[in-house]
Amino acid sequence: MNEEPIYFYTKNDPFYELSNFAPYGLESEGVYWPTVEHFFQAQKFTDPIYRERIRLAAGPREARTLGQSRAVPIRSDWDAVREELMLKALCLKFQRRELQALLLSTGSRPLAEASPFDHFWGAGQDGSGQNRLGHLLEQVRQKLAAPAAT
Repeated sequence: MNEEPIYFYTKNDPFYELSNFAPYGLESEGVYWPTVEHFFQAQKFTDPIYRERIRLAAGPREARTLGQSRAVPIRSDWDAVREELMLKALCLKFQRRELQALLLSTGSRPLAEASPFDHFWGAGQDGSGQNRLGHLLEQVRQKLAAPAAT
């Protein structure tokens, strides 16, 4: 039996907390990031001043805009490391108990970012996107659901 996917994207969606724009911060290497989007967008750059500008962005939308700018060159290995960095950010975000409970409550249903614009991280408007964010969230869910090694 195929299970109905859970779509998330906007603040009005029941599972908006799964979005990288949701207001759940994380700490990485002693630095606090307001959202996964802030963290992720900053990782594209080696310039510490620009990374800090992204970290201090007023919100995730501004962080994304700064991260999509090519006025500052992105790191040369970005395509090779972006999924690993996204998974790291998601693992840090889902250390929060309330978010773990939410993610685990999705059972084994497929998770899909319903972004009509992003065909790599999201499912795209027509569902033909790669939905990498959804797949990485499923990986995090699987790790959380696994019995702790004794």
